[in-house]
Parts: sequence; structure tokens; C-alpha cells
Amino acid sequence: MAAKPYNPMKQYGDHAYQFIKKLGSQKNDRLRFLLVHDAVRRNDYYSASSAFTTFPTMRLQKPFYSLESTSSKLKLLTKRNKPVHVLKHNRNGYAVFMEINDRETKTRSFKTARAQFIDVDLNKISYKFPTKRQLHQSINNILTDPTEQISSFSISRDNKGQYRMLAQRSRRRVAALKQSFLARHEDDINDTMIVETKNGYHIYWVLKDGSLSNFVPIQKALAQKFNSDPMITNLSRAMRIPGFYHMKNPESPFMVKVKQWGRDEPFTQEELVQSLALNPVYATKKGNKVSKRRKVSKLRALRRRGRMSRAKVGR
Repeated sequence: MAAKPYNPMKQYGDHAYQFIKKLGSQKNDRLRFLLVHDAVRRNDYYSASSAFTTFPTMRLQKPFYSLESTSSKLKLLTKRNKPVHVLKHNRNGYAVFMEINDRETKTRSFKTARAQFIDVDLNKISYKFPTKRQLHQSINNILTDPTEQISSFSISRDNKGQYRMLAQRSRRRVAALKQSFLARHEDDINDTMIVETKNGYHIYWVLKDGSLSNFVPIQKALAQKFNSDPMITNLSRAMRIPGFYHMKNPESPFMVKVKQWGRDEPFTQEELVQSLALNPVYATKKGNKVSKRRKVSKLRALRRRGRMSRAKVGR
């Protein structure tokens, strides 16, 4: 009797629900999702107008209390409450994203920051060059690097005349870089929730009472520390959720999954900043910016002045 083919959905089918639950979603929270076709993302997200027409982005929502617990059964709702079977669209090439932070409606302000997070993409090598000579030199350096394994190159030119080079690494090379990243940052990410994607990792520090005003400065500091995607900083950022396939290559779908669930107790932003020695730059009421380290130094100076004043009065 022939063995049944391996079905990743059986092993990881509950990861979407458990991931959303782990983020601290409450019963009445209305969750907001985006379905974006990977054909659009495979081209230039901002310029692939034909792909946008053929594969329109779908904005969907559903309250957490009515969310199905397995990906195979998950149905989300359109603006007019029409149900959409998510896995069906995923298998047809749509990537499944969710807004991580909490807001009641698409147009209203956010209520809380559920997590701080980073996107570690180990697949792409991307540079811009003012001259063709520099471009060719960079390509030559990559091709002669014995550690690199490149599957494809693409070259484009922007409206300023700069050359943009994008190299895609082989799956074997990405797998090696994944292991290297985890080993290098083991102490810093030991308690985090880690979602494995085809090209790397999404790493989450689930928050308790996350401050909206501190969210962006900490995002920027995390991206700098881990050399991750510097664009992943806005409160409205939607991320791929686990329990569904990455379909940029339909012939080789990759199941996005939770590799590590992390600790039970959520982080405070203060703990995160201190434990990782981050230096976020916060905005002050006057619109100026002050780093966390300068903030601490000022507080210490004020305390010293207070002690000195009290000492003078005591005399």
C-alpha cells in the first residue's frame, strides 16, 4: 500500500489561529487581513499595474471570537460581509497577511501595539549604483564569492538614472543563512515568537501594554540591531501569517510556520529596550528627538540635582 503524500496543512493548519491568539488578541477584536497575489509581489509591488488588475488585493476582516481554528476552514469577510475561503485563494497564489496591531476600523486610530517585530530576509542582495561600472564590479564580486550561491539576477534603472541590482540566493544558501542567523542571535531571540518564511524569519516580541508612541522608534532600533528590513516600522504594517503557503514559486510552495512560540509572559517595551541594549530615538512634546540613552542620562542628572538641592536645604 502506497504511503499517503505529506500534507503540511495537517501539521501546521492551526498555526494561524494560535499565532493570532499568541499576539494577545481579545475576543471582540476585529482582525484585519490582506490577500495579495504573489504574482504582484514577484513583480514590482508598486508598478505592476497589470498584475494588480488581474489579481486585485482583497481587504478582509473578522472578529476573533468567530475565527475558525484551522487554516483549511478559515473564511474571512469582505466589507459587505461576503465570506471568502482563504486557503482556496492561497493555493491560487494569494499570500495571506494580517495587520499585527489593533484598531477598530480601517480608518480609525490604533488602540494598542500587540507586538514589536522584524522581517529578516536572507534571500535578496540589493544595491543601487550611480554607474554601470560599479554595477558590473558588484556583480563580479558576488559571482566570485565562494560562499554565495545565486539563482538569479535582475537589473533595472530608476528615474534618477541609478542602476538597481537584485540578486536572489539559492534555497540551499538561504537555508544555511537561516541556521547562521539563529545561532548568531540565539541569546537575543531565545524568548521570542519566530515565524519561518521561505526567505528568512519574522521575529515577534509580544507586548504587554504596548505604547503606540514608542512603537516606531523601537521598530527602527530593532531593524538596526538585527540588520532586518528597515521598512517594517509603521503601526499599520501587515505581515504574512503562518499556516498558509508562500506561493511566489507555484511549483515549490513553502509552508509559513511558527518555528518557536516564545515565552508565555509578554514583554514590556522597557524590558525589550534594556535587554537588547537598543537606542530608540523618541520624539519629545516639542517635536525634538531624544534617544533612550540620553533620556536616562537626563533623568540621572535631575536626580543628582534633586539630592544636591535637598542637601543644601538641610544645611
